[in-house]
Amino acid sequence: MSLSVYDITVPVMLHGLNVMDDYLDHAQALERTRGFEPGTILRERLASDMLTFGEQFSVSCNKVDAHMAKLMQHDPPAPHNTPMMYPALKGRLLETRGFLQNVQPDKISGAQSHTYELTPLIVRGWFGGDDYIRHLVLPDFFFHISIAHAILRHLGANIGKRDYLGNLSQQSGGDYS
Repeated sequence: MSLSVYDITVPVMLHGLNVMDDYLDHAQALERTRGFEPGTILRERLASDMLTFGEQFSVSCNKVDAHMAKLMQHDPPAPHNTPMMYPALKGRLLETRGFLQNVQPDKISGAQSHTYELTPLIVRGWFGGDDYIRHLVLPDFFFHISIAHAILRHLGANIGKRDYLGNLSQQSGGDYS
């Protein structure tokens, strides 16, 4: 079986953005259950030098835009400055999903064969497309989902691996139980 760049990026990211959307719902439910002021969880972080829960969503969407632009050989768009409020973050997730749903497979076909220049903050240098996708694009995307998950768990949300994996169905390969 052969997978295209589209197959290993777009549907995977769409699925991950749906998980992140669910995490915003879990955060709001936890705030209500614990009697927290609305928006409190958006300001929480695992460590002082890490992004807040809300920033995990904003940054993740900005990175999806930037990584996909690179794969399509376009200049990356300017990052969005999303207000740290639940409706704004949900809107940003919706916008990013809409962007991904409009990516045509032929626009990123062959992206694994290109070379990409990366500049700091995280890494610097030139990377082949396969390495860029496998070692930066996908791990970078999942990092932000896992940190959002960890913040919720740390605060006492009743979520686990099933929530992290998202809604798996027969269409996505099986029913997770």
